[in-house]
Amino acid sequence: MKRILRTLPFLLLPITLLAHDTWLIPSAFAPRPGDAVRLRLATSMAFPTSDGAPAPDRVARFTLRTASGSQAVTGYRVEEKFLVADVTPAQPGHTIAVLETRPRVLVMKPAEFAEYLKEEGAKEVLAARAMGGQSESPGRERYRKITKTILCVGEARDQAFAQPDNLWLEIIPERSTCGLKASDSLTVRVLFEGRPLAGAHLAAGYEGPTGHNYPVNALTDAQGRATVRLDRAGAWFVRTHRIIPAQNDSEADWQSAFSTLTFEVHK
Repeated sequence: MKRILRTLPFLLLPITLLAHDTWLIPSAFAPRPGDAVRLRLATSMAFPTSDGAPAPDRVARFTLRTASGSQAVTGYRVEEKFLVADVTPAQPGHTIAVLETRPRVLVMKPAEFAEYLKEEGAKEVLAARAMGGQSESPGRERYRKITKTILCVGEARDQAFAQPDNLWLEIIPERSTCGLKASDSLTVRVLFEGRPLAGAHLAAGYEGPTGHNYPVNALTDAQGRATVRLDRAGAWFVRTHRIIPAQNDSEADWQSAFSTLTFEVHK
């Protein structure tokens, strides 16, 4: 593994590898207690499809959390283009599934890195590279993918959905996602290292739009909050991105995370 990491900084990889969003998609958002649910990790630019699955050893964390505690998800594996796991929530309430990948280094050509930064609204990084004379240098970034989904198991009356999961970058709904209907609005908080992140670019979408053509876009306020208007039924996602200078990293100049939350909206 150490040999692979040493060679990565010399690889120039296409922007599309980094631009993909990653989502956790359950076979049922509202199972009954004791029902088996298949969780699928999808990675692509077209929700909820997948272009490929990460190897199981790239998973740093895969957990289920309820009001009574957390447990590790085991037995996950690659099936076709998805990483899948079978879980059986036993108790009524909110069950939050969390998956985080191990950080990985990508190196992009200067123009592709600039395009990616523009798409993510990371103007401060573009400015920092320009001031440091790095605009024509490859973009070296260590990134991770973080994704959550909320299962509404039976009658979900607890407040587990509102609790953070101690992730580097995460999205937390201000209200339960159980029973959301088209025409409702959902306010979420973005936390970075456990603190509200102001000015974060938040996007939301559903099946149909592709790439970075998100139907909903917003900036978080001083408390890290943004509101998404839900105008149709079906599976939805919200996503955000954070990139900062890397510290004491000989292989990367920047570290980042892409974070998503998936949930269901009813008619």
